[in-house]
Parts: sequence; C-alpha cells; structure tokens
Amino acid sequence: MRRRLFLISAILLSALCLAAFPQAKHKPAGSAGLTKKKQELQRLRGNIKLYEKKIAESSRKESVSLGTLDKLEKQNLQTRQSIKKISSQIASNSQNIADVERKIDMASSRLSNLTDQYARFARSFYEQGRMHDLELILTASSINKMLVRYEYLKKFSDQTKLDMNSINSERDRLRGLKEQLRQRLAQQQNYLSQKSVEENKLASRIVEHRRLIGQLRKDKTIYAQQLKRSRNAAVELENLIRNLIAEEARKKQESKVSRENYSSSTPAIVPKNLSVMKGRLPWPVNKGRVVAKFGEQENPVLKTITLNYGIDISVPENSQVRSVAGGEVSRIFWLPSYGNLVIIDNYNGLRTVYAHLSDIFVKEGDKVKAEEPIGTVGESLGGSILHFEVWLDKNKQDPETWLSRK
Repeated sequence: MRRRLFLISAILLSALCLAAFPQAKHKPAGSAGLTKKKQELQRLRGNIKLYEKKIAESSRKESVSLGTLDKLEKQNLQTRQSIKKISSQIASNSQNIADVERKIDMASSRLSNLTDQYARFARSFYEQGRMHDLELILTASSINKMLVRYEYLKKFSDQTKLDMNSINSERDRLRGLKEQLRQRLAQQQNYLSQKSVEENKLASRIVEHRRLIGQLRKDKTIYAQQLKRSRNAAVELENLIRNLIAEEARKKQESKVSRENYSSSTPAIVPKNLSVMKGRLPWPVNKGRVVAKFGEQENPVLKTITLNYGIDISVPENSQVRSVAGGEVSRIFWLPSYGNLVIIDNYNGLRTVYAHLSDIFVKEGDKVKAEEPIGTVGESLGGSILHFEVWLDKNKQDPETWLSRK
C-alpha cells in the first residue's frame, strides 16, 4: 500500500515539474498587428537612411545650404516618428506582459488546486483499497441501494478521469503561457534597445541641426533665399488649404450630409456663429511675444516688404503648442521655411495652422480638444518661433483678432 502511495505521489510531482519548466512553443497573440508595426518602422528607417545619404551627398558637393537644413529637419521628424512607434510598441507589449503574467498566476493556482484535490483522492483511495468499494456495494440493504452505490462509485471514477484530463490540459496551457511570456520579455528588451539607439541618433542630429542653423545665420545671402522660399511656401500652403476645403465639400456632397448635421456630428463643437469666438480663443502657447504681425512686414535684414499670412510668436525653446479650439487634425505636412506644420479643421469653416514644429504629438484624423497639446516649437533660422495662422473658409484672418487679449 505504501508503495502504491509513493507511486501516485511521484506521478503528481512529475506533473508539477513539467508545469514549472515550459517546453512547448506558442505563437504570441497579435502577431498580425506586430507585423504591421514592424513594416511601418522599416518604412521610417528606410526614409531616415535616404535622408542620411542625401545629407552626406550635400556635404560632399556643396557648402552648407538651406537644402541641407531641409533634409536634416525631415530626417529628424522621421526619427521622432520612429521613436513614437517604438514607444507605442513598448507600452502595448508591457500591457501584454502584464496580461500573460496574470493568466500564469491564475493557471498556476488552478493547476495547484486540481493537483491537491486529486492527491487527496488518491491518498484516500489507496489507503482504503478497492475492497472498500466492493464492501460498500455488498453491504447495501437492498438491490436499489446497491445500484445507487455502484452508480455513485462509477461516476466518482469517471470524475477522476476528468480531473486528470483537466490537470494535463491546464499544465499544457501553463507551458504555453510561460513561453509567451519569455518571448514577450525578449521582445521588450529588443524594443528598449531600438528606442535607445534612435534617441541617441536624434540627440546627435539635434546638435548638428543647431550647428547648421548657426552657420546659416552668418551668411546674409541665405536670408534672400529664405525670403523667396517663404513666398513660395505661403502659396503652397494656401493651395493646400483650398484643396482641403474642396475635399471636404466633395465628401459632404457624396454622403449627402448638410452643414448643420456635419457640425452637430463632430465631438468637438465649435459654434456656427463664429463671431462669438472672436477675441476669446486661447493662445497656442503659454508664453511668447509676437515678433511678426499679420499683413505687410518689413524684413529687418533685407529691408524689403513681405506679406505675413499669420503671426510669428517668439517662445522659449521646446515650448509646447496647443490647439486653440476643438477639431480634427486634417493634415500634417512639411514645407520649406515653415518646417513641420499641423492643420486643424475646427469645423464650420474655421481652420488653424501651426508651423515650425519640431515634435508632433498627433496624427492625421485625430480629434483634439481646445488647449490640447499637439507638439513643440522647433528651432528655425529666425529662432524658436511658432508661426500661427487662422483661416475662415478660403480667407486669411488676423490671428490676433481671434485670440484673447493677454
């Protein structure tokens, strides 16, 4: 009898050991999503390498130029986007790791309970032996009771088989979960390493960007080139906004949605009577000084008159930029002399433009609330300056008439 008890204990101990040391390999959930994210990262890295090549070619063929600065700015934006995607993967993977760890705890607890239950049954069974079951049947006071006891013992035996199957199934599940966890942890370490590499590259490129701007500021001929680029970029921005308006009109006509329904269906409501908003919008930055107003402006270096379709706000370096009203991010773009810019459709014909951004927190299609951060101000030839525009349908507006007084 002791020998039988020893054997059953050994079997149970083996089951527990197998559960503790996983062997089976299971493919982690969400592999399709991970593949898509990897493809996006590969695309970004391909673009970054392309700009690296162009910058190297520019350095060999010519002196420092605005074109070189453009390429470096584009490269930095791609690197920032790459870091954001990796950070998103790290956050998502951290949640997956926590979920798997929770499932492992639950599976381990269930396996332990099942094993304990079966161990107690096995101990009782082998201590009393099969004769106890036979005696239980034969000592019944009637045939009916005998049959009832027989059925009970049969069901008890069947339940034992089910319990053993449950133990084996739970043990296999635990193996799979532990393998998932191992893969997730290895993946997390890989993501963290990638992020560290990208952040180091970005830091060195930011230093190079500042050095390049410093060199360009010393060359007065650059300002004439920049002025011409600014004029061309202003026309391109105007065309971009006109295209957005036409695209919006086409979509509304196709879906047969009226302007009233369109406005009421948007989560960030802007009044139809926009005049009530004039002079009440919050500023896009907490601190700053308007250094170039809307309309005709004299260039301090070239002494020429230029048209400014918005206002330029001088701000502390890396200042956070906020949306002045609720709306939807309709376009993220890059233009010479404007750098990275975000256009927000604030509904009912109102649009706002935020240019000279270094980092961008939003993506096209995102819904934003009033005063929600959308990015940070970057360093340009003119300094740390936010260029801000307000459009009402196709008409340029003086932003200061829409912003609240400081």
